[in-house]
Amino acid sequence: MKRARITYLIALPAAVLVLAGAGAATANANAGTGRSAADQVRTAERTLLRAAVNGDTHTAGALLAPDFQQIDVTGTAETRADYLATIGGGVDFVTLKPIGPISVRVHGSSAVARVKLKFKVVAGGQTVRHKGWTTDLFERRHGHWRLVWSQTTAVPNDLGLFIQSLQ
Repeated sequence: MKRARITYLIALPAAVLVLAGAGAATANANAGTGRSAADQVRTAERTLLRAAVNGDTHTAGALLAPDFQQIDVTGTAETRADYLATIGGGVDFVTLKPIGPISVRVHGSSAVARVKLKFKVVAGGQTVRHKGWTTDLFERRHGHWRLVWSQTTAVPNDLGLFIQSLQ
């Protein structure tokens, strides 16, 4: 139970995560608009973050590969269905905001995005605020960038308390 609570309060933002916009933004991120692949991936990242905050499983689902897998801060692997269930009502992501630039490296039909985020999450009646890093692996499939793997690492607000919680 404690592990699931940590997952929902801290880890999923990774999820979280995360990317900004709705259907139109998703289409633009994936269309041959002349923008660089890195810019398209940044747009997809922002679109997914916004979808998580809005509880928009349709937009998020359009960006996730069918075989999407997220590794949360507890080391638990979550599926696409798990992720969509969480943002669809399991957890209220009040804020998922980049606090630095979204770094992207593109190699052929793969791209890795990394971003430091500020989280405000409400789950089980508790509000948690923290920072974290999300690293996402995208693949270009059938002309569209899709998120395949995601991992989030929380940045503890209180390192001593965090270390104590691991014991």
